[in-house]
Amino acid sequence: MRTLEKAFKVLEYLMEKGEAGVTEISQKLNLSKNNVFRALITFEEHGLVEKDEETEKYKLSANAIRLGYGFTQKNSFIKLSEPVLKNLRFQLNETVNLAVLDDKREYIVYVAEEETIKPVKVKSRLGKRFTLDASTASAKALRRAVLGESGFIFDYEYSTETELSGGACIVRDYLGKPIGAIEVLAPIYRLSLDRLKNEIDPLLKEVALELSLKLGYWD
Repeated sequence: MRTLEKAFKVLEYLMEKGEAGVTEISQKLNLSKNNVFRALITFEEHGLVEKDEETEKYKLSANAIRLGYGFTQKNSFIKLSEPVLKNLRFQLNETVNLAVLDDKREYIVYVAEEETIKPVKVKSRLGKRFTLDASTASAKALRRAVLGESGFIFDYEYSTETELSGGACIVRDYLGKPIGAIEVLAPIYRLSLDRLKNEIDPLLKEVALELSLKLGYWD
């Protein structure tokens, strides 16, 4: 049981950090490198983690993300969103993400991604978890929804420090409750504030409404 507990701590750390190597995990969790390595190898064999051969860092796979968050009720949301994400990526030629709100409404997790084919890409958020106080566009939009704001809420992020720009709109389920958000993310030189306001805002609201209707939403 103690071995299993240690292994799950490794998964939890990857969930929080996004990606990490054996040495870092060992130091942060106060576990031996041998224990960490065995846990990662086992998870990799079962398709729960993936290793970047260049950096030798591990990250959660899409299977682990969905399994870890118990997506029995949200599977339809993820499946219905897949063609939506692909179409948006094709239309905008920028990275498009899907973030899901947890059942306690305390944080979001990025569960799907369609990456741009452009050579300059943004760092992947797939598998990462953020609290609703975070500055990502999805977190900001969903925080407003959780606080009671109605409608299909759009919010954005634009940072000269991180050189990231993005917009997100919430998706509602059949009860009208916020369930997640569709997000577009790009370097700031490709996604200006004007473009966020005039193109991304109305486009994501339209797509979010369409997806919500497929989930049974009825205003």
